[in-house]
Amino acid sequence: MPILTNIYVPIVNALKPWGGVFLVAVCLLCSSCAQPPEPAAPPEPIIAPRQSVAETVFLNEDFAGALLEYEHDYETALAPEDRSSALYGLACTQLILANSDTQVAEALGNLEKWDSEKGDYPLSENHHLLIVALKVQLERMQKKNLEQAHLAKQKNSVITNQRKKIMQMSATVDNLQKQLEELEVIDETLQEKKKPL
Repeated sequence: MPILTNIYVPIVNALKPWGGVFLVAVCLLCSSCAQPPEPAAPPEPIIAPRQSVAETVFLNEDFAGALLEYEHDYETALAPEDRSSALYGLACTQLILANSDTQVAEALGNLEKWDSEKGDYPLSENHHLLIVALKVQLERMQKKNLEQAHLAKQKNSVITNQRKKIMQMSATVDNLQKQLEELEVIDETLQEKKKPL
């Protein structure tokens, strides 16, 4: 090994002054071959869809007014996107205002119609409208369930009280029946005593 080391040492010593030059030359050659990276194109600005009058009225919680606006927009829309957006808003508003199963079914039918008409296009409508509508319906259902539970509890309480009264009346009837039987026995005894011997 020392022989090989002795051979390389003079070569390395001879190249030392040129090593920096060699390194700079390699860097220049490599940098001239590679193209500098092009700056990335700025992302296209996301243009938010313009909020309609109906949507503004909806977000201000004037749902009856929003219903009228969405109906008007749906009937007068020329572009399919506008008609689809109006149908979506109409369905969400109907869902909020629904007070019966029939009205809920109509609103859901319009949501299904909207979904089938929009096709594969991504959702451009304000998803917040549907969230608000579903929250309102959930609160309405919870309130209805609480009312039904309260009515059922009252009904069960009345039934329990009626059963208690029936049991008390039954006990009273049994007691009166026994008393009547005792009186009949006493009456028979008195009748037999009155008979002449």
